[in-house]
Amino acid sequence: MGFRSKDKIHFVTIGYIEWRKGQDLLIDAIRMLPAELREKCEFLLVGQDSSVMANEIRETIKDIPQVNMCGKVDREKLKEILNDVDVMICPSREDPMPTVAAEAMAFGVPCILSDATGTAGYVTDGLDGLVFASENKTQLSKKIVWCVEHIEDIKQMGKATETVFNNHFSVNVFEENILTLVKDMIGDA
Repeated sequence: MGFRSKDKIHFVTIGYIEWRKGQDLLIDAIRMLPAELREKCEFLLVGQDSSVMANEIRETIKDIPQVNMCGKVDREKLKEILNDVDVMICPSREDPMPTVAAEAMAFGVPCILSDATGTAGYVTDGLDGLVFASENKTQLSKKIVWCVEHIEDIKQMGKATETVFNNHFSVNVFEENILTLVKDMIGDA
């Protein structure tokens, strides 16, 4: 299952549905959106959905047709989703370095990140992503509103997001960091 409509802005949240990942905060933020604005959006929750929290969210979203849950997906489906999405949302309460955010950046997808994610430290709010205070549903809702009202800026932000990925998360950077670490450990012999 993916997005149903091509004329809406598409948001995705990827991760095991649990308290730590904050999908409940996202649902609350979506509920805060004005109805006419919510109609312009589709939200997809991707990830293991057999938890108690997932069952609670499934019940909660019955009256929010703009939100869909699709459970776990394979790598190919995930790539397809990242190719179709406009914005990734990581509403985590705690998440040292969500790999899904780096993956989204590799696809040129800007992220709305909780400041409790390690990835938020690499993002300049408003330039190459958006950052909100962890647990602050009002701020998260406002970031979603901004995305809907600034779709052209979101596209530009996606290009800047690729730069963040290339500068901090690419294989080349990882290799350079490992080599530097090894050299520091053994000395420049």
